[in-house]
Amino acid sequence: MNFSRDKLIQYLDSLYDKESGTYASVYGHGSTLYGTGYAVLTKYYLGIRNPCEKRTLDFISNCQDEKTGFFVGPELRNWSPPIENITHTREHLLMHLTVSALPVLTQFGQTPKFPLKFAHAFTDRDYLANWLSQRDLTKAWLEGNNLLFIGQLLVFLRDVEKYPHADQALVQWFNWLDNRIDPATGLWGTDLGCNHFGGVYGGYHQLLVYYYENHPVRSPECLVDVVLNLQHPDGGFAEYRGGGACEDVDCVDILVNLYKLYDYRRADIRVALRKCLDHLWTLQRYDGGFPSSRFEETHIHMGIPATKTTMEHCGMFETWFRVHTFALIAEILTDEPRLATGFVSFNSTLSMGWHPAWNRSEHPISTEDCKSEQIAKINFFKRSIILYQKRFWDRVRHMFRIG
Repeated sequence: MNFSRDKLIQYLDSLYDKESGTYASVYGHGSTLYGTGYAVLTKYYLGIRNPCEKRTLDFISNCQDEKTGFFVGPELRNWSPPIENITHTREHLLMHLTVSALPVLTQFGQTPKFPLKFAHAFTDRDYLANWLSQRDLTKAWLEGNNLLFIGQLLVFLRDVEKYPHADQALVQWFNWLDNRIDPATGLWGTDLGCNHFGGVYGGYHQLLVYYYENHPVRSPECLVDVVLNLQHPDGGFAEYRGGGACEDVDCVDILVNLYKLYDYRRADIRVALRKCLDHLWTLQRYDGGFPSSRFEETHIHMGIPATKTTMEHCGMFETWFRVHTFALIAEILTDEPRLATGFVSFNSTLSMGWHPAWNRSEHPISTEDCKSEQIAKINFFKRSIILYQKRFWDRVRHMFRIG
């Protein structure tokens, strides 16, 4: 179905629990910290006034553990990942949930009740160096999340807690990353065997800290080239057709930020964003939410049972990311009538969901821009045919190697 703002708001309201002022991640499940934070932020993106009640903020605040500073929502309180899950460990999930909860509190004028004690160790030079040395950049997507966790937490410790040495630790964090960028791609891990898809999906995360801190981006032209080459003819950026809530926003965020920062292949970027918008515009399901992928029947966020979606009921995580992607595209496509109203805000503090907005009225798309975009559209079509053929034969060769 074509995108409907009203259906989206109905979807958000269907997850709302009137008794507690909280939200579920998926219809029919209990309230979660993830669902509550993402639903409130989605309403904020849509320009809904006063989207967060005091009792909703109290719920988020009360999820914080006093001893550690971690935020532990109902979805993790009585569930832990299997011991053999070495990818999304409990510590990884607690980090992810904490850095997801922090910007919600900050956005609506609150700070955590307790210090983030678990994060204080990262301000120690030796501790941080040892932690960084354990990052496996061949697994760029996973490590991108881990690196954003620490970058975001160090910024929070510096700006909010005023914790000693957080600023120096952030410099150390940047130096380590700067020295490991692949100059051929502008990414991490692609010179160590990680493919471009994983490199982009990972790099998106730490690049957020680069933009937020106005830290120079290395090889931005190469980075734009790599991202544009990942796009499928259907407009999605996942490794396989159908798009992906994480993968699409990762690529769109990079393109939108670099469009603003550098005058490089802007017509190609606009074509890519318009193709992605076409893809997103028909992705909304009948419950009003968004799936992770066009062809995926179910999705579960990092294995957490309370987030498992079905064909009938979408998830709040995926929907939040899709709405954020719409809002990003609206920043650049100022001539696009489908995006003229409805997507007005971003998180104001560093996190996934943060973006430095600009005044859209000061950046209209000119007649010359339209002409250059028409040429870029033809080139996109030609590249798509070549890319489709290459991926088809790569898959055929892969199948025969397996056989």
